[in-house]
Amino acid sequence: MPARQPGDVTVVGAGLIGLFSAHYLLERGYDVTLLDAAGAGGGAARVNGGWVCPARSDPLPSWGVVRDGLRSLVRPDDGSFFLGARALPHVAGYLGRFVLSSGRRRFERSWDELDVLNRQTARLVDELVGAGIVVGLQDEGFLMLHPTRARAEASRAALLAVSRRGLSPAPERVLGREELLELEPGLGERARFGFVHRGDRWLDPSRLVDRLVESALSRGAHLVTQAPVRAVRQRGSRVELATPAGVRGAGRVVIAAGAWSERLLRPLGVRGYVTPGKGYSFTVRPEHPPRHVLRLGDTHIGVTPMGDRTRLVGLVELDGTREGVHAQRIALMRRQAAPYLTGIDWDASTDVAVGPRPMTPDGKPLIGCVPGAERIVVATGHNMLGLSLGAATGRLVADLVAHGAAAGVPAFDPMRFTRRRGW
Repeated sequence: MPARQPGDVTVVGAGLIGLFSAHYLLERGYDVTLLDAAGAGGGAARVNGGWVCPARSDPLPSWGVVRDGLRSLVRPDDGSFFLGARALPHVAGYLGRFVLSSGRRRFERSWDELDVLNRQTARLVDELVGAGIVVGLQDEGFLMLHPTRARAEASRAALLAVSRRGLSPAPERVLGREELLELEPGLGERARFGFVHRGDRWLDPSRLVDRLVESALSRGAHLVTQAPVRAVRQRGSRVELATPAGVRGAGRVVIAAGAWSERLLRPLGVRGYVTPGKGYSFTVRPEHPPRHVLRLGDTHIGVTPMGDRTRLVGLVELDGTREGVHAQRIALMRRQAAPYLTGIDWDASTDVAVGPRPMTPDGKPLIGCVPGAERIVVATGHNMLGLSLGAATGRLVADLVAHGAAAGVPAFDPMRFTRRRGW
């Protein structure tokens, strides 16, 4: 199908997905305007772990996560996936479909489908490095830490199986305590065994946001902040966006509003069940800053070196809200991380933040044209993979704007939960 002539496109949301979409639309010659309710890089865009991790881009729904969520209702101070009891009526639709997606066959199929995007990540990121947009990319490897050899060997076996997907090399051999300290002198007593797994990389996500904005503006894009969009609808050959300042027009619109997308999708007939899953992060300054990304055993906490500071990230909380830090979650992360790390004044933690991730029931994003309103493209629901999948999503969005629904990938169909036969 021949590409349409470039025109004007309004992108709703200036987070990572919106900014990557704008980048590739500008490459195609479109006039791009970005609208954001706050400012560029809101939501989870600046406060994530900064991982470019195609080898770790498995979907969230699994029986282990279901178990953790149920357990959190009884033991709210333990685990990594938390359900707020008061929020259950509001997230019931999401949770029901999440459970249906957690069986082994669905999990494996979703992972295969995510790899449609994952397999493009390394090449696209390298191109962005060459363009000067991605800066400070690190690739020293992820150091997986465990309290026992048995757990380390089990973790290594799991990642060995992952490496067979062709997105990362095999993990290196398991190291004992002394060898680990040679790699990372600041490890605590619980870090008894571990191994390095290479292939995934990391960066400072806030610097990436700034570089994407600078690049877009230098090529003629317009960024309008403090501009919330209340509704979107297609009228003939144009699309209207309702804002507090009045109605704006656009040739085409991309809905990339992250955890705020669902309220724009429902009036369009799209039930995406995009639900905010709050992720927590904070910054410390260790006596011995790590050189690798550290994964702390079964805590699901990640430790990312970012220049002169170190960021800890972790947890998924569904409490029915998009923002608002619960102090007990930060305290839990500190308690879980402390045995793995030394030389840290935990009371001096800074940059405590929560980022609402746009979660979907099957762990896959919603990317595609709205049926009956093909000038509206949906690009949201990236769960915890927005940074890894952002570049590939941006390219797909540009294809959808250029070619319409014919460029869509069925696995990411935004209507897949709306059509009841799928469930």
